[in-house]
Amino acid sequence: MKHTHPFFNLIIITLVVFGTSVIAQFVGILLASLAVGKDFVEVTNILLEKSNIFPQQREILWIVQAFSLLGGLGGGAFLYQSWVARSRFSELSPNTKIDASALLWVVAIFFFTLPLIAQVMQWNKEINFGIFDKSIRQTEAELELLTQKLTQMHHFGDFLIVLLVIAVIPAFSEEFLFRGLVQNEFLRWFKNPHLAVWVTGAVFSAMHFQFLGFFPRMILGALLGYVYVWSGNILYPMLGHFVNNGVQVLALYLAQENLVSEEISKDDYQFPVLVTALFGVLLAVSLYFFYKKQKQILHSN
Repeated sequence: MKHTHPFFNLIIITLVVFGTSVIAQFVGILLASLAVGKDFVEVTNILLEKSNIFPQQREILWIVQAFSLLGGLGGGAFLYQSWVARSRFSELSPNTKIDASALLWVVAIFFFTLPLIAQVMQWNKEINFGIFDKSIRQTEAELELLTQKLTQMHHFGDFLIVLLVIAVIPAFSEEFLFRGLVQNEFLRWFKNPHLAVWVTGAVFSAMHFQFLGFFPRMILGALLGYVYVWSGNILYPMLGHFVNNGVQVLALYLAQENLVSEEISKDDYQFPVLVTALFGVLLAVSLYFFYKKQKQILHSN
């Protein structure tokens, strides 16, 4: 919809994704009820239950989460692009050339950013939200409990499932929607890539409804946005998103297997000062060489 105002397009995207998310949630619960042999209402009650008395709660969460993200966000983005905007997924990647060294730089960027994000996360958690502080922290505690249930891994097979649900599906669905559609609309609207990247990063973070992690998630969203702007290919931010989430899942799995300290698996784990400084330098180097590489590729096309 290149002939309509971006603000109008963003409203349509929001409505479409809201509709597909409702449908995907319903389908996910229905499929989960079939998978565990319980009726729809019973599965819904299990999802709302805050205790751990249901042995199949983890599996139900896996199914519902996967379909909510893939069908709701990814499906909504696909529906809007193909039926409303009448365009193709390939149009999100005007630069079709995938460079192996650039892929490695993306992996490096989102690995070396870990100490920075952890530091910002700790600072964000210390913010007092005034009259909303108690309710925000209570909601965050409930979401953290939900995440703990979702990421319980007893063997390597569980690790692969959680990696799919937490890293693979979100990397595709969220980047398709936020960087591929939303950021491009903001770019058309503002005519300024920096403003488009940061506004999209803020929207991306706000849509997670986890305000104790708003700023680190916004920074991650901005990094993903710059990777997309510099590369012109949606696959690069998808890879970066996967690396960020995948490292977290791996850390949780290793901690649950007692191979690393449980502290390392926490999102606000504070790295040693020298490690943080070294990773900061390596992050800057990775960003520079990725930008330089993509500039060379785009100029050669």
